[in-house]
Amino acid sequence: MAAVASRRPPEGEGMVLPRWLKIGLVLGAFSAPVWAHRPVSAAKQAHRLVLYRALRDAAGITEGHGRRVVYDLFDPNCPYCHILYEHLQGLIKPYHLTVHEIPVAYLTPSSEGKAAALLEAPDRRAALRAAQSHYSWKTGSSIAPRRPSAAVRKELAYNLKLDTRIVGFPLVPILVYQKTDGTIRIVNSGAPPVWALKQMLAGIKQ
Repeated sequence: MAAVASRRPPEGEGMVLPRWLKIGLVLGAFSAPVWAHRPVSAAKQAHRLVLYRALRDAAGITEGHGRRVVYDLFDPNCPYCHILYEHLQGLIKPYHLTVHEIPVAYLTPSSEGKAAALLEAPDRRAALRAAQSHYSWKTGSSIAPRRPSAAVRKELAYNLKLDTRIVGFPLVPILVYQKTDGTIRIVNSGAPPVWALKQMLAGIKQ
């Protein structure tokens, strides 16, 4: 969600977002990139490890079959989530990634219905790819929203709870992965440029 990104929505074509989200984007423009290394305490690392393990139970869409595992928390209507998704696609094979795309739904009124449509699709990966390939800066993900079942609503609630616990409040996109030294990294700086992603992905535990 932060405004630090490799590119922005075309001028005049942004979605109608809540006022609080617009304020967050503006404030994010003045924050330092979070993909830079920042030491954290042992207690915080222990907390991150608990959250990292909990992400294994999150409902999502898996892409790739590599040894390096990344969790990407996204909202179907988030423009920076879309940019990050595009960046990751070209890195899955060369960096031997398994990317778990974890949908959360809170940015816009149609977010929940679109996230539900992804999770209830017969082929989740195909549905996600189609939705992202036809992404609109005005309306977000192209997938048609649907009323979530009770089971899917519970899964989305779990995903959002984890998302909120990771940084203390709802935020997307968020990347979570384990480094070669066992520590858990959390990247919540919008869509990092490809060069920054390459540096991060090279340090993921295999």
